[in-house]
Amino acid sequence: MKISRWIYLPLIFIAAYVLPRLFFDGEISAIGLLIWTIAGLVAGFVTLLWGDARARKLTGTDGEEVYNVRQKRNLTLLLNYNKAFGVCMEAVRSINPAKIKEESPENGIIKFRTPLKWDTFGHIITINLKKINETLTEVEITTRPIPRTVLAGGGYSWKYAEDLCNFLKDKDAEINKKVLTDSAVILEDVYVKPFRKEKVEK
Repeated sequence: MKISRWIYLPLIFIAAYVLPRLFFDGEISAIGLLIWTIAGLVAGFVTLLWGDARARKLTGTDGEEVYNVRQKRNLTLLLNYNKAFGVCMEAVRSINPAKIKEESPENGIIKFRTPLKWDTFGHIITINLKKINETLTEVEITTRPIPRTVLAGGGYSWKYAEDLCNFLKDKDAEINKKVLTDSAVILEDVYVKPFRKEKVEK
């Protein structure tokens, strides 16, 4: 992962030392600034190692995109709008537990949040749906930590986005496979079997 993602921690430590002294006429010493800078660097390095190990374990990959706090996925479902909305609700329920904050078929939006855990503040996940035509629906999935001040992700945003996306793809394939199977059975009943019966009678 990019170490530059964690440069914010040393900068925060430096700001925490300098800003109060600027506003309250305190003395800024070189030694004090050095100590706070070193503390920030150590904190950043430890967080780097811990976050990297946690993200690898959670996601099973080490790609740079895993550490982005905001994730976005777009996909197209071979389903009509109402069916696609229902499948998206199933996907939400697969994230257990999930607390639904907004559910609006009219506006094409589902918004829910995941719970607070010891290693994450929870996430806000939004699913937006847009009707393309009678058989196609566009779906956009976005995830972000609940606190907007989170600077580096630990893999949860990526995992939630991937899990939802994979669920929708699998469900889409399952439904359309069944439709094709049923269509094949109907075609056989309508066109093939009567022809066979007629041939046998002759």
